[in-house]
Amino acid sequence: MAAAQTVTEFPIPSGFGSKAITTGPDGNLWFAEYTKVGRVTPSGVITLYDTPTFSAFNFGIAAGPDGNLWFTEQAGIIGRITPTGEITEFPLPGIWLPPVPGAIAAGPDGNLWFTEVAVVDTGAVGRIGRITTAGGITEFPVTATNPSGSAVALSGIAAGPDGNLWFTKTGQNKIGRITTGGVATEFPIPTAGSEPSLITAGPDGNLWFTEATQIGRITTGGVVTEFPIPSVIASGFTMGPSGITVGPDGNIWFTEFLNSTVGRITPSGVMTEFPLPSWRAPSGIAAGSDGNLWLTEQSSPDLIGRFTLPAVPPPGASFYTVTPCRVVDTRNPAGPYGGPALQSDGTRVFAPAGQCGIPSSATAVAVNVAVTQPSNGPGFLTLYPAGQPRPLASSINFRAGQTRANNAILALSGSGARAVYCFQGVGTTHLILDVTGYFQ
Repeated sequence: MAAAQTVTEFPIPSGFGSKAITTGPDGNLWFAEYTKVGRVTPSGVITLYDTPTFSAFNFGIAAGPDGNLWFTEQAGIIGRITPTGEITEFPLPGIWLPPVPGAIAAGPDGNLWFTEVAVVDTGAVGRIGRITTAGGITEFPVTATNPSGSAVALSGIAAGPDGNLWFTKTGQNKIGRITTGGVATEFPIPTAGSEPSLITAGPDGNLWFTEATQIGRITTGGVVTEFPIPSVIASGFTMGPSGITVGPDGNIWFTEFLNSTVGRITPSGVMTEFPLPSWRAPSGIAAGSDGNLWLTEQSSPDLIGRFTLPAVPPPGASFYTVTPCRVVDTRNPAGPYGGPALQSDGTRVFAPAGQCGIPSSATAVAVNVAVTQPSNGPGFLTLYPAGQPRPLASSINFRAGQTRANNAILALSGSGARAVYCFQGVGTTHLILDVTGYFQ
């Protein structure tokens, strides 16, 4: 895990079940919550608006071309809210039970497009919907049930750079493309059971999407590339990637719902994970007008998180690779780069500079940092330049008995040292630090 950045959290008054979040035309962030739509200013002031339908189960939200926000209610309704909080609802057609809308996005044709998770009354499970800014609804069937008869969920949707809409088919392991005229084409994902979820247009002319254990990229020609999430490789468990967006830095950012983590992947596929300071379940993510990332976090109560982007290496700094080398392993005999294990509520200082080919002039190191054999949990480590105040944010979170690892870039102090603070209630954990390069 990389060192977590500054995360400021704002409790949602009576908040429950917060989902998607987006930037509105007024410069504020707007988010969907089970029975309300919320607005949060860049300074963190939250206002909630009740939806007319009480059990709405709001899910997706997007800024429309008309200066309003549009959102989906899984009660079978598309909602529109003005920046001043006036809500209008448009029920979806249904004979017995209405469809269940999922994600929503503004299309290139001036309309809003949304996915339908299930269609109960017609048997055509899965449709893509289109709604005009005046409320006119058209639906396009794009799939049927699986051979087993189970429903096929259509989850995420986003406008592509090619003038089409792109969507995920969770149950059938595919990415779909639909023209504004309603003609759909599907592309299989190489990994079986990948469970694609949400999708966004990337800065590189491709579409990027979350899977159960990976981040996927698909070209407008349908070529899919998948990038495993490092913490999944280390633990063997899904981390529940959920929301995905493009950040102000030109990278793709995503949330890990089951891992209390925000992830970043560059257009070339280099991935870094940033754990949240406390255990949360981050869901939606959006780039704000203030240059930060904003998250919905399911907790008790739910929270809105403001995530400050990580600092980049100093201007003019060059990166030099080294043969991967283990600089710290506290499982080894006692020594400056070995044991003992890290004690809870204790700090140790390690000096990578001068080891493994890292010069004393290095300002930062590229490492793989791992924790293993924690005797208690939940816990966390905070890695920071030695001699500087310890930040409140953690660098990696873990549970008792868990092994976790990730790539990171760690700034060094003027002496070339790095402090590591451990907290897990009581007990110990082991730290392993492998270096792969440095900046100077």
